[in-house]
Amino acid sequence: MPLRSVSAAYLAQAADLAGNPGQQAAYDSTGNCVVLAGPGSGKTKTLVLKLARIMAEDVRAPRGAACITYSQECARELTRRLERLGLREASNLFIGTVHGFCLRHLLMPYGRLADLPVPFPLTVATTRQSDQAMKRVGDRLFGVGHPNKTMDLGRHRRSVLDRTSIFWTSEAELAAWAEGYEAELRRTGLIDFDDLVVFGQRLVSEHDWVLPLLQAKFPVLAVDEYQDLGVALHRIVKRVAFDGGVRLFAVGDPDQSIYGFTGADGALLQDLAERDDVERVQLRLNYRSAARIVSASEMALGEARGYRSNDPDRQAVIEFTQCADGLEGQAAHAIEEIIPAALAGKPGRALGDIAILYRDYRAGDVVAEAVAAAGLDFVRVDTAAPYRKVALTSWIEDCAAWCAGGWREARPQLRGLLDRWLGFHRARIPEAEARDEAQRLTQLLWSLRVEEGIARDFVAALRAGMLDALMAGEPSLADQGEQVNRMTAALAVGGALADLDLASLGGRDGSPLHLNLLTLHSAKGCEYDVVIMVGLDLGSLPWRNELPAARRESRRLFYVGLTRARDEIHMLYSGYVDTARGRMRWGRSPFLDELEARMEEAEDE
Repeated sequence: MPLRSVSAAYLAQAADLAGNPGQQAAYDSTGNCVVLAGPGSGKTKTLVLKLARIMAEDVRAPRGAACITYSQECARELTRRLERLGLREASNLFIGTVHGFCLRHLLMPYGRLADLPVPFPLTVATTRQSDQAMKRVGDRLFGVGHPNKTMDLGRHRRSVLDRTSIFWTSEAELAAWAEGYEAELRRTGLIDFDDLVVFGQRLVSEHDWVLPLLQAKFPVLAVDEYQDLGVALHRIVKRVAFDGGVRLFAVGDPDQSIYGFTGADGALLQDLAERDDVERVQLRLNYRSAARIVSASEMALGEARGYRSNDPDRQAVIEFTQCADGLEGQAAHAIEEIIPAALAGKPGRALGDIAILYRDYRAGDVVAEAVAAAGLDFVRVDTAAPYRKVALTSWIEDCAAWCAGGWREARPQLRGLLDRWLGFHRARIPEAEARDEAQRLTQLLWSLRVEEGIARDFVAALRAGMLDALMAGEPSLADQGEQVNRMTAALAVGGALADLDLASLGGRDGSPLHLNLLTLHSAKGCEYDVVIMVGLDLGSLPWRNELPAARRESRRLFYVGLTRARDEIHMLYSGYVDTARGRMRWGRSPFLDELEARMEEAEDE
């Protein structure tokens, strides 16, 4: 039967879509549909309501739907929103990353039958194991200290799926490195995360019998942030949708394609949208930003998209500010001038409504040092963050939120925490055992509820109670276990998060009391009242002498930063960058020159 229990909840919210033609068209679509969603256009709400409608009206258990997302954090947000509609991840509803989908629903059930050349049982290498194998093979092939980069190797493996048609020397070297690295993993009985998607693609491409099996389980496939997911997923989607009869609902924005270095290509979504057998829907109404910011962001992009603000009369601040003393001076200006004015400028505005965005972790180090010296609490999201967000660390954070008072309002829902816990087990648990596990976890979480508590004590008790035993018994969680260990180390006395309380651990995403420090890449999908972009100098954004494709991606990165702002955007620069060769006075970012000129021209007109 369809999931009748979610009907009232999703129908009540679905009525809100009637005033937006694009959202309504996406919601009403009955065939393959691609939704091109501009920034702040309510694409997540549209996707969540569409999934709820599919599960309530279009499929009958045990059949269901799969929703593939770009990152664990995207999956977490979708799960939260669906829980509020009474819809949880279950055996007939998958919400997760492309790696998780390929592992759980392609390789584990069908990989051995297809005789794929991977070791069974499937064991995913940890980040440390993967890095060590890459280095061993790279040093053996090219010598110690060779110039080839692991980032380029990753991009090659994700995007070059047919190595027989390689002509460039650089790609041939990467192909040799990839083959040697993969052989090294197989020798030790391992695969890595990229293997999951590559072999998932091979499975559906080379074995016709898989298609009806997949269609029987998941007659509908949704994909979020399609522009970020790369060529292997694109081949999976085309195969299962257009050869296998799975109905497709894809959402994304080519203008926000900023992960080219990983092998992502926004043109793949555009190609999908132009197919005759796909309905194309565009979301143009921006619910986030004031009209002036919406207009400025299109000017920064350099292409008209027809976006408009839902609140055209709201005032906005857009400032270009030159600061002496480079990044240190820019951080000081943000702390001493912009943040106090922003906090005073709107009743109820808090530090959590403000974000400082930068290009990479090195700039983040400068900003974080200045913010800490000023005594401001902050949350940092970049590669220098204390731990990486993975499914287990996100689950721990949500358990903390529940134990710190969220249990009173079911935010998050206990049932969802239990379901996610059971989902960490590699094999499906017998029903009686699953009930026992859920009961034990419920009792543990119930015992850990406190009005005020220290985060490290909570994590230690959770690990001792059940989590360490799970990680020890599930080899597939080894990489995530490393991040749990990093979380524990950060929370320990003397660690980066030693003073964190339980409520703050549970609210590290969107904490109202913490200033947000993020790379421009990490900021995608976020929104803030006030956005401060630092390091907007030639040599930083963009890098100097970028090739045309890289320059276009840098422009999109600049566009993503601008479109995070609701009310204010402050763009800081110094006119120079400090490099290993000394201070280079190349001037501010050309993106600022173009934007300021276009804004002045528009105001004159």
